[in-house]
Amino acid sequence: MSNETIPEPGAESGPGDPVSATATGDGIASATPTDNAPAASVAEEGPHQAKSKAKPKPIITSVEDLLTFAYESNTRLLEFSKEALKKLAITDEGIASQSALVRSLAPTDPTLSTPFKLLQYAARQGVPLKRAENGDLAPALNRLFDLAVVALGHSPVFRVWVNQLVDPRKGPQLSTEHLRNMARQVCADDLGLSPEQFKTAESERLVKNAIACYGLLRVLQREWTLDQFIDASYGSVWRYEAPEATGLERAASEVGASRDLDVLGIVGANYLTRIARLERQVTQLEREASAAQNRETRLRGELSTVKEREQSAMARADAFSADVVRLQKELAAERDNRVVDKSHMTDDYETLRTRIIRRLGGEIDLLTDGLHALRNGAPNVAEEFLDRSLLALTREVEQLKDASGGFA
Repeated sequence: MSNETIPEPGAESGPGDPVSATATGDGIASATPTDNAPAASVAEEGPHQAKSKAKPKPIITSVEDLLTFAYESNTRLLEFSKEALKKLAITDEGIASQSALVRSLAPTDPTLSTPFKLLQYAARQGVPLKRAENGDLAPALNRLFDLAVVALGHSPVFRVWVNQLVDPRKGPQLSTEHLRNMARQVCADDLGLSPEQFKTAESERLVKNAIACYGLLRVLQREWTLDQFIDASYGSVWRYEAPEATGLERAASEVGASRDLDVLGIVGANYLTRIARLERQVTQLEREASAAQNRETRLRGELSTVKEREQSAMARADAFSADVVRLQKELAAERDNRVVDKSHMTDDYETLRTRIIRRLGGEIDLLTDGLHALRNGAPNVAEEFLDRSLLALTREVEQLKDASGGFA
């Protein structure tokens, strides 16, 4: 099954599906069996019966025609060729009337089937809307996208979340689980319908369509990746559809009987890609963990060496500290001794100075008397004074030499 026939959320697959109308490549609808309806269901009616049930092909030449067809047709998906889409006139003047048309038709679509068709059709073209505003398809696709948002805003599910739909960065953010709970709480009275017009099947379809619309909206806005879209779809829709306590045989049967092989392929490939990516991340993390362990071992060795060096340094520091304390004590003692020595030397110096002054004073007197005697013609007396003075000075010199230890 190609992407162009992905079943609408809420549509049950199986032989019981009704025959639906799809659009041909030129934008004109024709009656054809759906993917889920056996092809023989039309052929068995015979050429005459099949021809009698064929609906007239609508002519679609404007966005209004396309909207009307999308709301009034029973097609599960919107089929409209790209060439026909390019021919639709997209003007600023038409947005008001088109929005008014959507608001008038929205009450006829309580399950949000039409917004899903519009968003699924826009997504199926594979055009990044925000990146291709000047392309041939982008103006029309952007218009269908905007009108789908208008339709969603008319639903009680999204009525208070219009700002978040338009601006995905605006808070508070809407989660798919909260969206599922809100959609499940919508009842017939909220839609202005009778309980007979909005039964359990319609309620379930509303839930699935609302979640699918929200996911497609975020993808088209380039806010979600395929991973996020698949996770949201599984978390809010798919896991509730899985049979309870599915055994090996039943699970294999369900998967083997599915005709949505392309969808299974996309989802399976996505999960396998993610598993491979996670395995690469695990491998990288294991490498990093191994490298970190090696670094840890090396650092532990270096730390042990550093600790040994530190202990040795601490021991040397302790020895140095002891030496410092010892030297400080010795220095203090030496300082004390020097103070005492200085005091003694000062005393000795003063004693010696006093003695030398006295000695020199006495000898000066003798020498003066000797000089006076010599001048007065008494050389014998002068000689006696000189002998006495020289003897006294010689004795003083000998005493000084003895006091200095013989060094002079």
